[in-house]
Amino acid sequence: MATQAIEDLAEELSRRWLPLFVQIEWPARLKLLEEMHQQLQEDLGNLGIYCAVSPVLTRKLIQKLAGGPVSSMAQAHIYANSDDEEHRRAAGDWLSLHQGGHPRSR
Repeated sequence: MATQAIEDLAEELSRRWLPLFVQIEWPARLKLLEEMHQQLQEDLGNLGIYCAVSPVLTRKLIQKLAGGPVSSMAQAHIYANSDDEEHRRAAGDWLSLHQGGHPRSR
């Protein structure tokens, strides 16, 4: 699947699901996202395509939610699965601080 097709599919899915995500907090968002990803994997029927679409979809949802700084375990888990390096770094920093470690140097 071409990069633009992946972006387009992720955009369509994020727009479709955004109204539900806006209404709930991060723990419920994590649960919903896990359910969405399971269904997406089944619907696509191709692990390679799923692995390409999933992190893009996660990034687009975070961007549309204007998620702000990571402030919970659930939010960190969502950010960690984004294809955006800054999202993953924010998740890693939060997890390091809240699991007895030190944030990674930038």
